[in-house]
Amino acid sequence: MGFKDTMKTNAESLARRGKEAGAKGQAKMESIQAKRRGDALLHDLGAALYLEQRLGGSADATRRLVAVLDEHAAEHGLDTSPDIASPGSAPGEPGRSVPEQGR
Repeated sequence: MGFKDTMKTNAESLARRGKEAGAKGQAKMESIQAKRRGDALLHDLGAALYLEQRLGGSADATRRLVAVLDEHAAEHGLDTSPDIASPGSAPGEPGRSVPEQGR
């Protein structure tokens, strides 16, 4: 095999690896965007439910958000792990609230 053939093979290999890396990066970006969308939908659902339960808001908004969330979960999955730790969590753990001043 000559020098030119070797260089051509190496260039083709690099191009193929570059395309593969680009595809992986694109898939990761889409995954991150889907997670953010799911988080936003869960937030909106919580707000709608609060409005419905505490401020007399419409149940229609809650039902619509549940339907949208169901569609999103079916297509992308959904992370429903709680962000707030249990009440007995140790200081410094995620979800632990800072005590109010003056107590």
